[in-house]
Amino acid sequence: MQTLALLGKRTFPSAYSRYIRWQYRRVSLVKRVEAILRSDESPSYYDDEFEALQDSYTRWWGDYEYDGYSTWARGFERALKLMAVPDLRASDLQVFEAGCGDGMTSYALASYDNCRQVTLNDTEDWRDNRAKPFPFIAGSVCSRLPLDGDSFDLVLTYNTFEHLEDPQGALNELTTLCKRGGYIYIEFDPLYCSPLGLHAFSFLMPYAQFLFSPSLIERKVKELGVDDLGKESGCLQSTNRWRVAQFRELWRTSGCEIVSLKERAEPRHLSIVTQFSKAFCGRGLTVDDLVVHRTSVLLRKK
Repeated sequence: MQTLALLGKRTFPSAYSRYIRWQYRRVSLVKRVEAILRSDESPSYYDDEFEALQDSYTRWWGDYEYDGYSTWARGFERALKLMAVPDLRASDLQVFEAGCGDGMTSYALASYDNCRQVTLNDTEDWRDNRAKPFPFIAGSVCSRLPLDGDSFDLVLTYNTFEHLEDPQGALNELTTLCKRGGYIYIEFDPLYCSPLGLHAFSFLMPYAQFLFSPSLIERKVKELGVDDLGKESGCLQSTNRWRVAQFRELWRTSGCEIVSLKERAEPRHLSIVTQFSKAFCGRGLTVDDLVVHRTSVLLRKK
């Protein structure tokens, strides 16, 4: 068989090349990506390709607006989903929101008759004026907050866990604050290894965190700016760079019951891994790392 293949390559080079490409296409994209990710070759960057890639993409993700209507609508959409959990319709619900941001999710929850009290937390206070009347505790949820343990029926946080320097410590604190039998809801995106995980929303190409060197990324962020958290910035938000498997293990070992775990995948950009394979090899990545961009988990404290 090897002799025939060699003969064919020498005698009909063009036809043999087409045959090899056909055979390559028969292998699924995921399988091809997995083979690249298994390579132990040291990764390299494609800085020279930045402009070409930037010009070849248009914005492919949806808007995340911070105007008064958008924050109100987003808050009530989240509240409706939480109130679909039967146990959370009980009366005298006490709610704690970590990393509250504009605070509009808790504002929406407070509109339900069964919510007796809402307490908000973040490292900085940039709440919407509509959420200002609620108690606010400044500080990092990764450390002990000045609140009594076993105080809340529902502890929640959105778009925070990908930024925390110590997700394990944060979950420990959330669990401490939650009452026995209470619920902890955590939802966040994009995860660091996913297409938009760099949080450089002025970069139009996916996987910029792997394609380009840190020095080029820093320079381009300053040059292009970043529209994030409703304002222009010349630097990126910090991220903890945790992988999907690390978060899954965190939920599994939390000591809480996993009521639901949902992960949303975005596989449509995997072909870029085959185009720029040397940027992705040698990093210990998995396909799940590259495609899972959102995680939401509902835990119940035992």
